[in-house]
Amino acid sequence: MRVRSWMAALALTAAAIPIGRGLSAWGQGTTQSSAPAKASRERSATDAGKARGETKHGAATEKPPAGSKLPTIQLNLAIAGLGTRGCDVEVKPANAGCRFRPTPSTHVPSGGKASINLSDVEIRGADKMCTVAITVREPGQPAHTIYRGFRMGSIKPGTVPSFSCFVSSRIAGSESGKLRK
Repeated sequence: MRVRSWMAALALTAAAIPIGRGLSAWGQGTTQSSAPAKASRERSATDAGKARGETKHGAATEKPPAGSKLPTIQLNLAIAGLGTRGCDVEVKPANAGCRFRPTPSTHVPSGGKASINLSDVEIRGADKMCTVAITVREPGQPAHTIYRGFRMGSIKPGTVPSFSCFVSSRIAGSESGKLRK
């Protein structure tokens, strides 16, 4: 019991010292003498950002050049059970951990095989997962969205990582085009 009281007193004392010196738990407090220095640092950072072509929020105003080192991923789709008219497929990022340009609607023939390139892929999470939302639109059927993930390993220069995705069509298990429940 005494140890707990001693530890609580130590914690309260340690928390009170920075607050008493004008510092908060969220960062250093500003004093009058450091305000001009802070303003000059912000001005120099803004001037440097304008020189690089950045806006106020740090985003580049121009698109990256064509030779930039943003990776491209190849998605190999295999859709089983398509009708004779095939289907249309759209691929978008499934969550905020992965960002790339959404692909325009791509027609997949009745054979069910297609290869889609995802360009300008940016993996934002520490787990290096690229998660995609694949929307399949078949004639006469409602749109069907499938979520798949791919763990990115180390990318060797000059290679394009690829992953295969196997999907079954909504008509695949049905008789005469009607869905069973």
